[in-house]
Amino acid sequence: MKQNYLLEINNVSKNFNGHPALKNIYMNVKHGEILGLVGENGAGKSTLLKIIMGVQPASSGSMLLNGKPYKPQNPREANNAGVGMVFQEQSLITNLTVGQNIFLGDEKRFMKYGLIDYKKMYDEARIILDEVGLTDIKPEKYVRDLSFAKRQMIEIAKVISHAKSVNNALILLDEPTSVLNDEEVKQLYSDIRKLVEKGHSIIFVSHRLDEVLEITERIYVFKDAANAGEFITKDVTEKDLYQAMVGKSTSGEYYNIDKQITPKDDVVLEVKNLSAFGSFKNVSFELHKGEILGFCGVVGSGKEDLCYALCGDIKPTEGKIYIHGEEVSLRSPSDALKNSILLIPQERNEEGIFGILDVTSNIAASNLSRLTKYGIVSVKKLVAQAKEWIQRLNIRTQSHKTNLNTLSGGNAQKVVFAKMLASNCEIVILNHPTRGVDVGAKTEIYQLIRRMAEDGKSVILLGDTLDECIGLSNRVLVMKDGFITGEFDASVGNKPDNLDIIQCMM
Repeated sequence: MKQNYLLEINNVSKNFNGHPALKNIYMNVKHGEILGLVGENGAGKSTLLKIIMGVQPASSGSMLLNGKPYKPQNPREANNAGVGMVFQEQSLITNLTVGQNIFLGDEKRFMKYGLIDYKKMYDEARIILDEVGLTDIKPEKYVRDLSFAKRQMIEIAKVISHAKSVNNALILLDEPTSVLNDEEVKQLYSDIRKLVEKGHSIIFVSHRLDEVLEITERIYVFKDAANAGEFITKDVTEKDLYQAMVGKSTSGEYYNIDKQITPKDDVVLEVKNLSAFGSFKNVSFELHKGEILGFCGVVGSGKEDLCYALCGDIKPTEGKIYIHGEEVSLRSPSDALKNSILLIPQERNEEGIFGILDVTSNIAASNLSRLTKYGIVSVKKLVAQAKEWIQRLNIRTQSHKTNLNTLSGGNAQKVVFAKMLASNCEIVILNHPTRGVDVGAKTEIYQLIRRMAEDGKSVILLGDTLDECIGLSNRVLVMKDGFITGEFDASVGNKPDNLDIIQCMM
């Protein structure tokens, strides 16, 4: 007999500019079930949630909700069908009451003679709050006066309010415990279980595998935008999930491991007990000349903010930074540049390039002063520099006058590298340097990173995948919840195992 599922996802794919974000995904959610969804960053989890919520359409495939075709055009349509999502960043308006937040955008149902009947609104809000187990919360209470955990349950109540006129709700929880303490996590688990007892269903997305194993009944694993496994929770261990998430081993040839050099003893950068309130705490490490130092950790682990602190975008609250043994203050990116530190950002189009400017102007952006004499830019030097880097990095462009926004992702990224190399900075921070580029361009970028180390530059790398970080690095530091939780030698012939690193990340 065929199972009667709440949600069925059949061969759903999603492509962005020809690059697959999801590949023939299948998934089903039972009525009254807590379903886990795990995978590395970039595995496709968030993309699938957005498709379920109508934030973006699938490129192909289909979905069924309660056995009927389901293709929401926007989140409101998803809400009206009884599907809602609680994002990691909450959407509540804190200076409104609980009742006002629950029915935000749906106030017309309480209008009478042009005015809102708040008594009726709060009476209905009370019913919804009882449904999610919040019997101690008054609908008239302001959201700003609630704990973060209670606010999450209010978010869930908003979903339930739309589900009252349809079948039981499907609630998508994206990293719901990331900022909760142990007691709040226990309370959230209790509240979630009560919802499921009433017939609602949950898709629970988390990087914390111990939590997924504790709260779910089944688990789907995604890897490289595709299904990598489906497990019954009681029959699986963390190690099994790690293995499904990681899959293949690091490929030495792909990452040019034979070109990996041994760093010099010289300490170029030293960080001592560096902290930024709410982001990372007591981080200490050394970076050597010619070293590629990889940082691993899930989103929110603190590794991104640490890099922004080192390039002057975030001001540390404690700790010290030394370059060649001398303490420095990095109050802005220009301070970092003066101290020979440059960041290649994760969001290339927003932070790394000037799309409406040509290749020549983009390459010159970080070293314009060296091309200027008596306040006048030398066009001859400007063009010569651009032509040199176009040739050296094999940038495929019609001319040095071509605008960046017409280049492919890989070639635009190589222009970003050219800008960095032209600046002659000694310390380079690479934040996901191969994100959004094809395999061929990745290979060229890996070769380029190897040459940078050979030339004596020191690199801090936030890889796009664990394999990338391990394969390229001499040493790997792991961060979790703002702290360094592990350090691994990644020299040739001694690369750490992916599973060991993931255990320090989760």
